[in-house]
Amino acid sequence: MFWVLLLALGLRLINLNQSLWLDEAFQFKAIANFNLTDMLTVYLPGDFNPPLSYLINFFVGKFFGYSEIVLRLPSVIFGVITVWLVYKLSHKIWPALLLATSGLHLYYSQEARMYSLAAMAVTASFYFLKEKKWLWYWAFSLIAIYSHYLTVFIFPAQILLVKKTELKSLLLSWLAIVIGYFPWLLIFFQQLSAGQSVSGSAWGKVVGGLTVKNLLLIPIKFLIGRISLDNNLVFAALLVLPVLATVWWLIQGIKRQRFLAVWLLVPLLLIILFSLKLPVLSYFRLLFILPPFYLLISSVAPKKWLIGFLLLNLITSAIYLFNPAFHREDWQSLAKNIAPNQPVVMIPTVNAPLKYYYSGTVLATDTVPQADFSYVSYAEPIFDPTLTFRRQVESSGYQEKTTQSFRGGLTLIQYIR
Repeated sequence: MFWVLLLALGLRLINLNQSLWLDEAFQFKAIANFNLTDMLTVYLPGDFNPPLSYLINFFVGKFFGYSEIVLRLPSVIFGVITVWLVYKLSHKIWPALLLATSGLHLYYSQEARMYSLAAMAVTASFYFLKEKKWLWYWAFSLIAIYSHYLTVFIFPAQILLVKKTELKSLLLSWLAIVIGYFPWLLIFFQQLSAGQSVSGSAWGKVVGGLTVKNLLLIPIKFLIGRISLDNNLVFAALLVLPVLATVWWLIQGIKRQRFLAVWLLVPLLLIILFSLKLPVLSYFRLLFILPPFYLLISSVAPKKWLIGFLLLNLITSAIYLFNPAFHREDWQSLAKNIAPNQPVVMIPTVNAPLKYYYSGTVLATDTVPQADFSYVSYAEPIFDPTLTFRRQVESSGYQEKTTQSFRGGLTLIQYIR
């Protein structure tokens, strides 16, 4: 098992310094630009995430700085711990090896966000529930809901897994969890109000509305992570056999492994239903049900099929790790290509990654500058779908001098008179 953990760690350290993307830059903004009190009471009420991952990054950053590697290292550690917990749950190498090489788990073990932390906490919660170690169950369940709100849907699953003689211990643990969560409730309700305001909006659809596409992406991304092909027909043809095999072995596993089946299916179904109310359905938010996904498959699939799943993981993970086209948005390169001594204009709601890499003047799109400038058109379809700012620029006598494109759909336009 030591070599599996070493493999998991090694994979998660490759290209860990790739550019931060929007959500990671939001997290950096929160921990670097606010003191602890203001981060919790001013910044996070407008966000829709619990505070724990922010707190971890806040204190780690105070000691070690805010480089991409430092910001992401806690997620790396949580990812490796999750691999170890999967082994503890099964006492078998295969499910741990599959999770260690999973492209999806690897990707979010390299992200300065809460998903790796939530997956670790939920896996630990189920492990200690199975072992009937109630103090540890309470601790990691509380960590889970302080990591990501959707983890609350593990509790209906867990009540289905305990015997009547264990119900009292479970309910007492839940009472302790509620008491432990009480200090955050006021801010949670503020966040909930903000979350409801985007439901049904264009931004709501981006962040996780209930759509056929978002449903189909769950099994596909569980299998291959964040990679894709431009040709959808070829992509679909390549995935037919892996998807069919996955469905077959999952069904067989669900028939035989009630504990794992409940862990996988109950939160998934509840989150799908909840998405009718709030836009939360995205495959990466379901990372905490990836462990039972692999545990179920490895509990019933013969060795030759497990080798096939392992090869698929290794291929898709290698494509992500070593092909920059599948890395995160390339704000590093964009910032390096900004014309010297020129201000940059950008939609202020999403300018956090630019400000991480660019120390010059960053202006909002509410007014047109009086001198030559560069414009980053990021998130226009959401926040400026009618291209109001561009029309104002043209009517002010500006013309495009250069247009440069960067990974992640980033476009840098230089305007001159």
